Amino acid sequence: MRRLLKLVFILSSLLLQSPTLADILHKGDLNFLDVYFSEGILPDRANSIEDIYLRFYNGTKFDEYVDIRLSQAARLLEAKGFDRGAPTVLYTHGFVETALKESVEVMVTAYLEARPGTNVVLLDWSNMAHGSYLLNAARNTKKVGIAAAEQFNKLLEAGLPLEKLHVIGHSLGSHVAGYFARELKNQYDKTVKRLTALDPAFPGFYPDGVMLEHVVAADAEFVDIIHTDAGCTGAPVRTGHVDFWPNGGKSVQPGCPKFAPIPLSDDNLCSHWRSWRFYAESVRTPRAFPASPADSYKKFKENPTPEVGVVYMGIDCDNSARGNFYLKTNGQTPFGRGMDGIRRKQAPSSKES
Repeated sequence: MRRLLKLVFILSSLLLQSPTLADILHKGDLNFLDVYFSEGILPDRANSIEDIYLRFYNGTKFDEYVDIRLSQAARLLEAKGFDRGAPTVLYTHGFVETALKESVEVMVTAYLEARPGTNVVLLDWSNMAHGSYLLNAARNTKKVGIAAAEQFNKLLEAGLPLEKLHVIGHSLGSHVAGYFARELKNQYDKTVKRLTALDPAFPGFYPDGVMLEHVVAADAEFVDIIHTDAGCTGAPVRTGHVDFWPNGGKSVQPGCPKFAPIPLSDDNLCSHWRSWRFYAESVRTPRAFPASPADSYKKFKENPTPEVGVVYMGIDCDNSARGNFYLKTNGQTPFGRGMDGIRRKQAPSSKES
């Protein structure tokens, strides 16, 4: 009942036609609700494809970057510090997020610090990720994904290696990534090697055919999903080649407030945001999140041999893995528990008489 009420609150809020983003949003110091209900507009950004940017991090710190209009994506290959022979990560943020929000900083910084030499690129579609969730932002995922695919096809034709492109999306950004990969595949005969979706947004995308197309396994050669708020803000069902369900994949995730009555507040979204926190930690510690195959969380907890068939959640996920995988995490950093995250609790032994 608690989860049902939470979903009702979320859907009610998402149906509102909120004002557009405020100028102060650029400062990156607002919480989700501040952004959602702010007044004004992005000062230099219109709600159009023409004002989408690629942000390439060309240094060793989060504040070292160059912004390139998506329509001028070819400039990316000539940007200082861009190595067309190196792996490229394209990250897409979620609803009403901007290039300065925490999910972006945590993800980008993890790569810059732990994976030097990787081309880290943000698809900054914040100008189209605001306003009414269902009437604007969710519908824009298709437009943004298709536009990005058109431009990246040109980059791929110019020498960017497709086999080294890893697309990662959070929440609504997961579906942008899905449309992006689907368009590359269907229109340009180019299949993305790996697509990672971090708690793909639920409302408007599930069940199949309800309104918009959600990210699916067929979108890329390998699609891995991390579920942390399934059935509320996140996808309620398996949708990739391999789906990870840490702590059962639902709220409330360990360490998150058990009582968060304000919909779309930071506390309310804590479980949803665990997905990118877990993934970012895996970038730094690739073997932090071993997961065990199971048909359900209940069966996972009852499994006497959870070590059999282990796959690592996060950056080191085995691309041949298939099915549902479960694990337990800590409630604070470090979240990963290593093999302790899949082992059964031992019943206390009785004292010898």
